[in-house]
Order: sequence, then structure tokens, then C-alpha cells
Amino acid sequence: MGKRSTWMLAVATIGIGVWVGSSFTTVSNASSQLGSADDPVVTKSYVDQQIQKALGGNLNSGTSNSSSGSSANNNSNTSSGTKNNSSSSSNNSSSSSNTSNSNTGAAIGSSSNSASTSATAKIDIVELRPGKTLIAKAGTQIIVRHGNATVYSDGTNGIVDVTDGTDLGGNQAIANNHLLLFPRDGRGVMVTANQTSNATLMVIGSYDVQ
Repeated sequence: MGKRSTWMLAVATIGIGVWVGSSFTTVSNASSQLGSADDPVVTKSYVDQQIQKALGGNLNSGTSNSSSGSSANNNSNTSSGTKNNSSSSSNNSSSSSNTSNSNTGAAIGSSSNSASTSATAKIDIVELRPGKTLIAKAGTQIIVRHGNATVYSDGTNGIVDVTDGTDLGGNQAIANNHLLLFPRDGRGVMVTANQTSNATLMVIGSYDVQ
């Protein structure tokens, strides 16, 4: 029984010794590998410095050029945008000016047409006394509103009764409120001397009273 215990103790002692020796060897090997000439330990700043040396300073130069290019492009684009905005403002100004001129022209044209229409549509009220004759110019229009009047013509042709659609010859009686058109000069309306009252005429156009 005593021999068996001694043998087991010897075996355990040998095993412990082998385990301790193995651990020491592993630690020694690991310690010898870290930071050795074959695998040195370096810092990040050292790595950055070596990269810059390898690139010959191109990294910083490229960054600077990129920044300069971006600034130049931004300034150029800003200037172009400003010029385009100025051009747009100028075009808008020109368009507004043209619109204003067009409106002014339209207003002037409208005023001119109104004045022409007013001049053409002017109506004169004429009181034609007995024994007097109204000689109308070509294109004149007359309506006998009141009284007795007859056609005056220096020839065989007379005037047009637009209301009835007929021609009236010289010395022919004129009906009241009929529109008369005088196609030529030298024709007119007269009130004979034997009449006791005036004839009231509405005249559009040029005429003379004799």
C-alpha cells in the first residue's frame, strides 16, 4: 500500500513539472515574437508618416487641389447663376416694356377709332325754314323728323329712301321718320315757301343750307 502511494505521487509530480515547463516555453516564445525585428510593434503616427513618405507628399497636394477645384467650380457656378438671373431679369423687364408698349398702342388705337366713330356718328339737328334748301354731300344721311319736306335734285336722279327701299325723284314728298341716303353731291331736302312751319331734320354728314 505504501509503495503504490509513492508511485502515484511521483507520477503526479512529473506531470506537474511537464505542464509548468510547457507553459513557460509558450510564454517565452510569445514574448520573443512580439516587438522583435521580424515583427516590430509600431504606432499609427509612424505608419501615417511612412505612407506620406511613400506617396511623396501627393496625398496632401491632391487634397489641396481637390479643395481648390471645388472652390473654383462653386465660384464659377455661382457667377454663372448670377449672370443667368441677371439675364432673366433683363428679359422679364424687356417683356414688361413690350407689353406696356403694346397696351399703350392698343389704347391709342382704341382712342383713335373712338374719335373717328364719334366724328362719323355726329348728328346735327337742323330747323329748315320755308323757302330754304339743305344741299347734302355724297354719303350724307337725313331723317325728316317733323314737318313737310320734298326732294331737291338738280337732275333727273334723286335720293334713296332706305326705309322703303325706293328711289325718290325731284320735288317728291318725303315721309317722316324715313332714312334717306344721298349718293351724290347736289341733292337735298327743301321746304317750299308756301309752308307755314319749319321742317326738323336729323343730319349725319356734310351739308350746306341755302
